Amino acid sequence: MVELLNSIKEFLLSLNPDIIIQAPSRINLINPLDAVEGDFWMPSVAINGEKNPLSVFFYIKNIVNKSKLKIYNLKIERKKYSFELIRDEKLLKSEDEIRRKIEGQDKLIYASIARFFRMSSYFEEMFKKTNFEIGLISTIPLQSGLGGSAAIIIAILYGFANYFNIFNNLKYVKKNEFPINKYIIAEMATKIEDEDLKITSGYGDRYVISRGGLSFCSYYGKLSHKEISKEPLAIYDRIDKVYNLNDIPIIVCYSGVLHESGEIHRKLRKLYLESNPEIIKSYKELGKIAWKSRFAIMCRNWKELGKYFKQNTIIMNRIMKDAGFEYGIGLANNILIEIIEEHPEVYAAKLTGAGGGGSVFALVNANKLETILNYWKDRLNEIIINKEKFSSKFPSYPLEITNNLKKAQFFRIKIDKDGVKKL
Repeated sequence: MVELLNSIKEFLLSLNPDIIIQAPSRINLINPLDAVEGDFWMPSVAINGEKNPLSVFFYIKNIVNKSKLKIYNLKIERKKYSFELIRDEKLLKSEDEIRRKIEGQDKLIYASIARFFRMSSYFEEMFKKTNFEIGLISTIPLQSGLGGSAAIIIAILYGFANYFNIFNNLKYVKKNEFPINKYIIAEMATKIEDEDLKITSGYGDRYVISRGGLSFCSYYGKLSHKEISKEPLAIYDRIDKVYNLNDIPIIVCYSGVLHESGEIHRKLRKLYLESNPEIIKSYKELGKIAWKSRFAIMCRNWKELGKYFKQNTIIMNRIMKDAGFEYGIGLANNILIEIIEEHPEVYAAKLTGAGGGGSVFALVNANKLETILNYWKDRLNEIIINKEKFSSKFPSYPLEITNNLKKAQFFRIKIDKDGVKKL
């Protein structure tokens, strides 16, 4: 991670920004309670990759001319990094223009700005009268189930809050407004996706990316997704600090299959709120596994934690099939889980995110991380290249799924201790 992270920092510093923000990705250890998590505790962890930081980077700098928005793409060629400017345009300021942009490709950016207007009159005033340039780079694969959209929103909110000196500053808080802190940013980020953009989502990703670490988070009383202050804030328990836990032996694999998490959460949330008996029963089982897993984590009993992960996979396949998804958590995800769980030093593999694509991760013997990562790559390449072997192992799965799996990416990860932060 150090080499690429340093390259990103050097590039961003060369632009002479006033502030640089990094927001990490995340994985759900028990999932997906997202969008129905209001009745449960849920364990999740903010992560960085060892080679790829798996983060969103956002900068702001003061300029004389009209405000600008720049989007950059990271290019890797022959193990060398470069940064390509893929969009350079005027940053729109009027409410009508911002409202129109919420329907476009920059919807995450403009929806974040529009929500901040509603939260802070001081922000709106400063945003409209100040000229600045903002820019984004993300190293989180698109629609990978690693919280990439939430990380963009949180980086923007945290960046503006610090740039305009609003973060944890009561001086500019007017009547019926709230101080902007990491809890409020997590709440705002949820409202941006769930309400403003109509992308069904829950609080989990937003709290984890905002706060960082390995946590157990209670969303009790938040099932209805009410406006801020009309329901409790989440209770965020940083168990990595309590248990002096600095690492967890996990390898992440992005399947290469894009997914629309909002559509999956929308269907599951609808069934849950309609009190579908099978869905309710299954989520209660997940809730029980979630609180039990805490004791395994406390003891660093990775084999025991692996048993809960395997139960999680069984339950989630059942839930998603009951919800109408033919292949449960997804063809690619089930393939990746099955081939890695054949390794004797792998305790379990499971989904992170909504399913239907995205990413899975394997919990493994900490002394065999690199060996197991290479094994996973080799086994995947084997069934992609050898069609007969694929059809023999997965006779009911369509062969064309192997085309998507060619895009799979693997990451060794570390616990991100800070959540969203200034660099």
